Amino acid sequence: MLDTNICIHLIKQQTPTILERFLSHPVGDIGISSVTAAELAYGVTKSRHALA
Repeated sequence: MLDTNICIHLIKQQTPTILERFLSHPVGDIGISSVTAAELAYGVTKSRHALA
């Protein structure tokens, strides 16, 4: 299960080793919690307001 920080690294592709490790797993083996999904959604909303 991925936490919010790892998801952010994957989205921004900041850390090649994290991306490589993520891609080495079959589809369906990795997931995120509802808390992580909510934190990511909050971050997107917050960043959109900062751009306005």
